[in-house]
Amino acid sequence: MPECNITYTMKKLILSFLAISTLCLTGNAQLNEDFQPCSINETTKQAEDYMEKVFKEHPELELQHNEMLQLVENSKVEFDGNRNATYVIPVVFHVLHEYGSENLSDAVIVQSVQNMNLRWQNNHPDSVDIIPEFKQLAGGLDLEFRLANIDPYGNCTNGINHIYSHETQNGDQYSKLNQWDRSKYLNIWVCVYTEGASAYSHYPESTDGFQFWIDGILSRASAVFSTTTLAHEAAHWLNLQHVWGNTNEPEVQCGDDGVTDTPVTMGHGGGSCTYSWLTGPNCRMCDTTIIENAQNIMDYTGCGRMFTIGQMERSENALNSISGQRINIWNDTTLAATGTHDTSTVQLCAPVADFNASEKRICVGSSTTFTDHSWNASVTNRTWTFQDGTPATSNNALVNVTFNTPGWKTITLEVSNAAGNDSRTSSNYIYVSPDWADFTGPASLDIEGNQSNLFLVENPEDNWGRFQAVDGVGYDGSKAFKLNNFKDVSDADPFTADGWYNERLGGSMDYLVTPAFDLRNTTGVTVGFWYSYASNASQSTDITEVLKVYSSRNCGETWVTRKTIQGSDLVTGGYAGNLDYTPMNNQMWEYAEFTYAPTSQDNRTRFMFEFEASDLASNLYIDNINVNGTLSLESAEIKDLELIVFPNPTKGEAINVRYTAKNEAVEFILRDITGKVISTEVVNTTNATVTHQIKGSTNLPSAPYFLEVKSGDYSATKKIVVL
Repeated sequence: MPECNITYTMKKLILSFLAISTLCLTGNAQLNEDFQPCSINETTKQAEDYMEKVFKEHPELELQHNEMLQLVENSKVEFDGNRNATYVIPVVFHVLHEYGSENLSDAVIVQSVQNMNLRWQNNHPDSVDIIPEFKQLAGGLDLEFRLANIDPYGNCTNGINHIYSHETQNGDQYSKLNQWDRSKYLNIWVCVYTEGASAYSHYPESTDGFQFWIDGILSRASAVFSTTTLAHEAAHWLNLQHVWGNTNEPEVQCGDDGVTDTPVTMGHGGGSCTYSWLTGPNCRMCDTTIIENAQNIMDYTGCGRMFTIGQMERSENALNSISGQRINIWNDTTLAATGTHDTSTVQLCAPVADFNASEKRICVGSSTTFTDHSWNASVTNRTWTFQDGTPATSNNALVNVTFNTPGWKTITLEVSNAAGNDSRTSSNYIYVSPDWADFTGPASLDIEGNQSNLFLVENPEDNWGRFQAVDGVGYDGSKAFKLNNFKDVSDADPFTADGWYNERLGGSMDYLVTPAFDLRNTTGVTVGFWYSYASNASQSTDITEVLKVYSSRNCGETWVTRKTIQGSDLVTGGYAGNLDYTPMNNQMWEYAEFTYAPTSQDNRTRFMFEFEASDLASNLYIDNINVNGTLSLESAEIKDLELIVFPNPTKGEAINVRYTAKNEAVEFILRDITGKVISTEVVNTTNATVTHQIKGSTNLPSAPYFLEVKSGDYSATKKIVVL
């Protein structure tokens, strides 16, 4: 028998009209004993905070909202249940993803819709498990959820949108991107978030008037595999309460969902789902003669197999009410507009081209794997084009491509089927690092002049905020990198992308990657930088933004965390005041530093700044990145070469070397002070005294230069001065 004192960690709902529901089930519909209590997230509070803000700015909207609620209350009628046709509910899924497992396949979505229908029609195969005491109570409705075939703009759709967005990590009210007209479609959003409810939705009256934007279901990706989660949430969408009543916390004494034929049920959080458990005491807190309806889909047991007849009648009443515009969603005009009126033929749409690469930063000569993520329809034909890639083209859905030349690469994918075609071209999609470093040994990057061009700026979602080199904003009024998170949306229309800009800023990521450093012969390395930041948070506990610095020895394919700055430690400029923050003096900057231990693999090491924003984030500034240390001018392993460089210093004459060659060829790489390669050559003479003139070394401009010498697995660097 399960314990009677089940602990639930749900947070209280703050406003009663936002009745967010939760259902925590495992990824299958099997009877399970591993049920975990649900934990509601902060979506209700976020919604009400925004509503309060807009009501203050637009009092007329609050008046309209209250009038709508009263109209809904006056329109409630008793429905007799007589209807000769099937209720068809057009559905659209918005799959929010970052190209991970949360980017569910269309087959998974189609199966989840089928499961919803089987549950609501009382036709699911496991309905045979309904215990005898409830067989006569189990009811179904002549209702079908059907994926839309026409989108709000009249375009062909399969009813499944795939949207690349960091909002998949949040799973809150503001993650409801691209809502389609809720009077014509049941919107279902799928996200990968890991904290909070597995899924939630709202009662019809909770979405009237001003609250239309919260209407629909939001589900964790893993919960879509359950045969009951979406059916449970659709029930809330059609005005059904939990079996214990209108709260998110079970164990309610004499629990009552307001439906006459639902047995008094206190609500449970799991059990063995065996017959003895379902018909036993079950921690009963009211009438011990009543067998509680623990198999009801509106319980939390994980044993859900049924709705009652009365629950179906209540849902049908909701479908015939103006509340939440439910009466509009199944009428003939809506079905024609959404392409869901006729199932005799299946409309074929053209695919929408989309793709991703396993690695977007690689070394020259390395490879990355491209995957076709096209959606909206099956792909019959595809053609990839990979700039400077091997292969240069392909027709496969999965392609491993090698790049043997450095620089940014443009990728194109063209897809088609009998209905049409689409293409996506992404410039600067893959960066291939050269086999040389931009700098040898220590260097100071003050971002002045063209130095900023050596950095890689990455903004994965191609959104507003990104790193840019800006004059006059840095330390000592110099040039610096600015991550411009601020956006003036004071004139934005409500419910638009700009209107939600700040509410959807949290979780967005931006990256600034330094040039490459050859640190193999540098000792005592420290990496330091100046940063300036102000937050829009008024309390330190609300400062959740994070700045991290990483290092990579393999051109950015993998990274190691070196420095993390967050919370109050990140704030140097105080409160941003929701303005376009710019540091006004050096007191608004802080210096950060970390040590770095080079190895023989540090021939092209990069450092990366990663900033994770919050909804209260403001602008971040980075300046004066210093890689400090001591460059060894002679490697012990090469000392036996007895290498001499002459003349040094030189006044424009050619640079010569004399050395005693061993069993290995010797490679010479001449670089200027910025690390740019002037010449590279290999002398194959072995076991002899060699005198050699360095290629490209005549009449060099006055400046320091570095001559890197490689022999076998060893290397050293000689400094040369041209006067």
